[in-house]
Amino acid sequence: MAIDDYSQRRYLRWTTGERIQHWILAISFFVLGITGFALKFPESWWAWPFRITGSFDLRGLLHRIAATFYIALSLYHLAYLVFTQRGRAQWRELKPRLRDLLDLKSQVLYNLGWLRVRPKYGHYTYWEKMEYWALVWGTVIMVLTGLALWFENISLRIFPLWVLDVATVIHYYEAILATAAILVWHFYFVIFDPLVYPLNTSMISGSLTQEQMEEEHAEELEKLAEMEEEESEGPIDLLKSEKEDVVRGVSV
Repeated sequence: MAIDDYSQRRYLRWTTGERIQHWILAISFFVLGITGFALKFPESWWAWPFRITGSFDLRGLLHRIAATFYIALSLYHLAYLVFTQRGRAQWRELKPRLRDLLDLKSQVLYNLGWLRVRPKYGHYTYWEKMEYWALVWGTVIMVLTGLALWFENISLRIFPLWVLDVATVIHYYEAILATAAILVWHFYFVIFDPLVYPLNTSMISGSLTQEQMEEEHAEELEKLAEMEEEESEGPIDLLKSEKEDVVRGVSV
């Protein structure tokens, strides 16, 4: 659906802290991409702000600041997954399972018209898990190669020059791959997918409507309904997070 309907019951999808993590990631990723590719293509029209700064390396400074935020966020996210109840629940939901391969098969058959019923998904779909773990893998690669290039003098004391040359190549091509994944893969599922077009607003509002849950996480919705029938106190937060005042319903 194009615009969230606040007359419907809403289900908590992302806490405030998780949304802050997402937007720090998005901003730092964007800055890293612009400033990184500006080094490779300094004459490009979009790199002009970095050409008018003279001897002051604004591009390099911004790249390192964004990298610092990105690394700090990565460490915080790891601690969040390990040391918080909500984070550990998210970790359990994000772990790859055989069920994900079966869902992929069913989705392909459904898209081809060979399966009449669309697969029902739980808290995370197989493509959300794939995107998350691709981000984790890309982060490890970019951080390791980026730090080696950032602290070049220290790296050269430990490794031969060819190691830094290889790190430069890996850093560049991984940057291309990561940018393409965001523009093609992530943007499709949160913007251009007919189920959410023109935008999946859950990372803004933190919640999903009843209709969105039925379309995107039907299996999760069914589990929540079953659990609510067994509880007299009211809705249940499946991921054990705190309720937000602006969101009515349960965590999904």
